Amino acid sequence: MLSIGHKSLSSPLVLAPLAGYSDLPFRLLCRQFGAGLCVSEMISSHGLAYGQSKTISMLASCDQERPVSFQLFGADPSIMGEAAGILASRGPDFIDINMGCPVKKVTKRGAGAALMTDIELAEQIIRAVVDQSSCPVTVKIRSGPDSNTICATEFSRMAEANGVSAVCVHGRTWKQGFSGQADWSIIKKVKDSLTIPVLGNGDVQT
Repeated sequence: MLSIGHKSLSSPLVLAPLAGYSDLPFRLLCRQFGAGLCVSEMISSHGLAYGQSKTISMLASCDQERPVSFQLFGADPSIMGEAAGILASRGPDFIDINMGCPVKKVTKRGAGAALMTDIELAEQIIRAVVDQSSCPVTVKIRSGPDSNTICATEFSRMAEANGVSAVCVHGRTWKQGFSGQADWSIIKKVKDSLTIPVLGNGDVQT
């Protein structure tokens, strides 16, 4: 049994979020086929804070998919905190902070995996989200910016110290994107250094 914060999951298998795919119907299917938890597509913190209709529509949910996690992205601590408060008011089981997306349109704004190059800013964002959330907060990261800067363990310790309830580690670097192979030895190092749950991501084929 896997427990995150005060919530227990029926299975340790968690559906990783994927933009353009992880909408409500897809999440419901994955829950039916054994996922203990599903995570939404990336939700823009600015979109939530400014009440954009397209962003609001991504919050569609129902009781059948619970527990469910909604994932926020952004690089402004105050906006991320505000968005977390808005999201928490809708009663998700978890809020996940995306600090692992390698896509240029996300990282060029300093969000996603770019936050792994600025641990102080990442810490401010985590604190802001945790402070405004009434549910457990998790963080999705990568092994590091590149092969010369593997910082997942240090980064995860910081996240745990600031109130995060679980960390998901994709065993690839930002520079790798979705190429090459995931290094699960890095995920193990993170697991061995934390007391909170650690989820492994990357090259899970079945």
